[in-house]
Amino acid sequence: MNRIVQRAIYACGFAASLMATNQSFAVEPGDFQATLRGVSIGIPLAAAPPPGLYGGLETFIGINNPGVGQNSAAAGANGGKGITVFGEAIIPALFWSTGWQFLGANVTLGVVQPFFTVAGFQTDCTTAGGLCVGTPPIAFGAGSGAFFENVHNTIFTSSLSWNLGNGWFTSAGFNFQGPDGSTDDGTLNQDYWTFAPTFAAAYLSKDWQLSLNAIYEFHTASAGHTGTYAAIAANVPGATAAFAAPGIGYTTGNQLFIDWAAIYNYNKWKFGPVGYFKFQPTADSPGSGFTCASLNTTASPLGPTYGALGLGCGRATDIALGALVAYDLGPATLQVYATDSVYTKDDFKGWSVFTRLSFKFFGDEPSPAKKLITK
Repeated sequence: MNRIVQRAIYACGFAASLMATNQSFAVEPGDFQATLRGVSIGIPLAAAPPPGLYGGLETFIGINNPGVGQNSAAAGANGGKGITVFGEAIIPALFWSTGWQFLGANVTLGVVQPFFTVAGFQTDCTTAGGLCVGTPPIAFGAGSGAFFENVHNTIFTSSLSWNLGNGWFTSAGFNFQGPDGSTDDGTLNQDYWTFAPTFAAAYLSKDWQLSLNAIYEFHTASAGHTGTYAAIAANVPGATAAFAAPGIGYTTGNQLFIDWAAIYNYNKWKFGPVGYFKFQPTADSPGSGFTCASLNTTASPLGPTYGALGLGCGRATDIALGALVAYDLGPATLQVYATDSVYTKDDFKGWSVFTRLSFKFFGDEPSPAKKLITK
């Protein structure tokens, strides 16, 4: 492998499948899920870096993204006012390129611990004294402006990376996370397990870094602490256990995420188009014997302000395009990229801005890999 390709991998391979919060209520309402769409853009996860320990620090800001489909004012969300969400996250990560080989592939391991803040607002904000006003947990009726700060579940990642030659790489891996983050009733953090096979492909050369990273998620049932059902029951005066019931046993549909980038190298600068694709191929399953249809017809115990008991079952889809620019600082690489939605269904559309600083703690120069299995 030539030195230029090695340097590209050093710069970008620091964190296999960084995960964080995800702006979507198409799963259990008020649950910000396990994967942040677009978070692995610009990382050629298919190519394992040379053996060593790598670190990364990523930030994310989703800028007042309005709800689409079931989250919109037209659909009656938030008492007909609609929901707009602001989200931010900071995502530290450690990534170990072990130098071991298994089935002819390089073995990599990683751990990610995100922290995030989310605010919910009315899309059509009612003001008092020039400020949005409202009642937690999310803007309902005449209200808006609730903030949530959460410790996300810890994400554990693993991957096998194959060097196919001529600059091409591919990898297959597995990620999982359990409910070890914020656990208060009404938290946006998941109180269930997520298991996710991963796949990636990349082409690295003197001039180009092409990457595609995919993850497919399976989820277990919620214990009933996550999301808006639990939040209303715990925080809104007059709410009853009837609000919490659909969230107890709520199982989120499977989800597919694909991040891609086509980055051109020019001296120490890198730039190019990027994007992501998010899709929910299977339906949600509400808990406590409810169906998606019955959630939308069961009357709320708090009356017409809250509408039906259920806040909807959707099929979240979001497709976005954007651009990335990066600079090689020598011991570290700084990347900045932004995306904007071009098609959204049952989700939140709009701009997202990411930064990523990646660096190497320690490790040897490339050397023959140790083998776990020999013939």
